[in-house]
Amino acid sequence: MKEADIRPGDLFEKYLELSAKDAVTYFSASIRNDLPCPACDNNQVQPAFEKHGFAYKICSVCGTLFQSPRPPWEDFARFYKESPSAQYWARVFFPAVAESRRQHLFRPKVRELAHLCKVNHFFPKVFADIGAGYGLLLDEWRRSFPETRLVAVEPNPDLAAHCRSKNLAVVELFAEEAEILRDQIDLVTAFEVIEHLHDPFVFLTSLAKLLRSPGRLLLTGPTIDGFDIQVLWERSNSIAPPHHINLISIRGFEILLTRAGFSNLQIFTPGKLDVDIVKNAWGHHQHLLAGQRFLQSLLSRNDETLGAFQKFLRDHRLSSHCWVWASKTAASKRV
Repeated sequence: MKEADIRPGDLFEKYLELSAKDAVTYFSASIRNDLPCPACDNNQVQPAFEKHGFAYKICSVCGTLFQSPRPPWEDFARFYKESPSAQYWARVFFPAVAESRRQHLFRPKVRELAHLCKVNHFFPKVFADIGAGYGLLLDEWRRSFPETRLVAVEPNPDLAAHCRSKNLAVVELFAEEAEILRDQIDLVTAFEVIEHLHDPFVFLTSLAKLLRSPGRLLLTGPTIDGFDIQVLWERSNSIAPPHHINLISIRGFEILLTRAGFSNLQIFTPGKLDVDIVKNAWGHHQHLLAGQRFLQSLLSRNDETLGAFQKFLRDHRLSSHCWVWASKTAASKRV
């Protein structure tokens, strides 16, 4: 798989352009407040950089990168429901890549998730996907496990409609508002959601409330510890305000999930695109790797060498794509 398979350059550039404009339209008048680290809740933070009018800080304790001072949740809720970039993603970008993403992302995700369930002797009867988008993950799960009751939690009206068109049960709310599902879910997934959240801790405690013991969570998202984000830093498209405002470290994920009522954590970085992302960025902007002779030499090698390096990143938790598999802590059922 290559980056272009899931993010065609012209469409993605348009999305980033709209996002940058939305940063001004929806947040220029926002009253912003300084935050502690969203992962470990520590105030020992240092300024990192500014992008599209949003300042980022890095936690001195767990290494998480996050946007602060931060606008209020209400501004983000409005942005995600009506902004041009959110509508473009739902109406233009995702329809163009849906089947490619089904093949390259969602089918492999279902296989990997099913394997995690099997090796843990865990067989969910009710499965909820948070931020379900087009419902592709649940649709693929249904192909293999038609007996599972499936619930799509999706606040975007356009995307919720697509989920309904696939005959999925839909809760058109943010997860933090989905009290109707309390203590009803066995397995909850949140793919590429954590980086968007105003308050990851509140979000995860809400997911713990949805789960009935012994429920399981699979959370995925970018980690600041990953190769392509570390190399590209503020030039990384994974750091894209107002969409991506939390880039949590692996240590941060460990602390955050434990704080929110989860245990038995397993953390993987099964990413496939770090090397391709950096190589593509370097191809478009030669100055990005100025003075980085080793990286320039590495990225000029053949596909076999680059594939071996990507495997090294995956095996040593150095890819920027992170999976967290966790159990609901027994005590958290009283939250």
